[in-house]
Amino acid sequence: MTSIYIKVDKLIERMNGLKNRKSVVFLTLLLVMAVLLSSCGLVQVNEEKDRKITVAKVNGEDILKGNLIDLYNMYYGQTEEYDKDVMTSMLDNLIEEELVKQKTAAAGHVINEEIEAQAKKEFDQEIEEHAENLKEQAEEDADPDTDYLQLARDEMNEYLESAGLTEEVYIKEAAEYIIIQNYLDELTEGLSVDDKEIEEYYQKELDSQLEYPSMSAYYSSVPIVTEPAMRRVKHILLMLADEDAKSIQALRQEDKDEDADKMREEKLEAIKGKAEAVLAETKTNEDFESLIIKHGEDPGMEAEENKDGYTMYRDASMYEEFLTASFELKEGEISELVATDVGYHIIKVYEATEDVIASLEDVKEVIQTTLLNQKKSEKIDELVKGWLEEADIKKYENRL
Repeated sequence: MTSIYIKVDKLIERMNGLKNRKSVVFLTLLLVMAVLLSSCGLVQVNEEKDRKITVAKVNGEDILKGNLIDLYNMYYGQTEEYDKDVMTSMLDNLIEEELVKQKTAAAGHVINEEIEAQAKKEFDQEIEEHAENLKEQAEEDADPDTDYLQLARDEMNEYLESAGLTEEVYIKEAAEYIIIQNYLDELTEGLSVDDKEIEEYYQKELDSQLEYPSMSAYYSSVPIVTEPAMRRVKHILLMLADEDAKSIQALRQEDKDEDADKMREEKLEAIKGKAEAVLAETKTNEDFESLIIKHGEDPGMEAEENKDGYTMYRDASMYEEFLTASFELKEGEISELVATDVGYHIIKVYEATEDVIASLEDVKEVIQTTLLNQKKSEKIDELVKGWLEEADIKKYENRL
């Protein structure tokens, strides 16, 4: 589950990401609310004494149930019943965070005037960036008389107020996470990434993003295929009999591919003459649309959403043979007969774009940062595991 009290590796990942933007301030929006919710009054409970119950101790420092209740309610809404497994997971995350804070302080990293000034500066920079974003969003409608910097500051103050925070408290918490970042940087100072690691990462990501372009935006840390190849196609489908197509599908589901292939070959042979005649017609009749109407048996071609054809990436949910043939064609070209488990297809490509791929040199620095952050996360995970074993931690799960 996702928690404001994120696991330490996630904390490092987010902090390193923000460091790349030269700011840790807005990380605090994720973390400070959880730390302070017990005092901001956003969530009410019936028994004040319940909020003050100690549910864990980390080297003598109390973790109160009120913090867990507030965090739980923030994600799941106020309720009279709490999922104990969820509460336990939140408590584990909170314990790790408290331990990291203690280690940071013990290493001599404290908030001073310089750190406070850095937190304030980064806070102001984020306000300025938000003001620019607001102005860009307004585009040509931007009012020259509007003070977008003040508007951005007002929006931030409104957000902080809704969270029960003040700018002063918010910046103080940002400063705390700056010193945590400084400590984590100190612990991982000797780590590095070499060119071989970068090249291997690049090739692995390139292969994956070419094969699964639809998913790359969701799982890829480094966009390498910046614009995946695309085909917009229409086709004439000469279908097998419905019962034959269903029989072939049933054999596939039973992992009897050899039997399915044999049956498909037999059934396709029965309609091959008709399919070849339609294919010959495409050679002499340039009006492919009229041939779809005359011969096509794919009901999907008649749907309003497909009036311009099927738009596909390489990993579209289509028959593999259909995809392969489509991406072998250039814009305006018509395929030969393409056999699938449902019949013969004659495909025309109406629009085609090819993969736009970032060079290794273009993304080398980003890959280096990504790999370095992974190594940092792994090292801190290992350290925290040791800290947890050595620490005096008491958990009172029966009080949750």
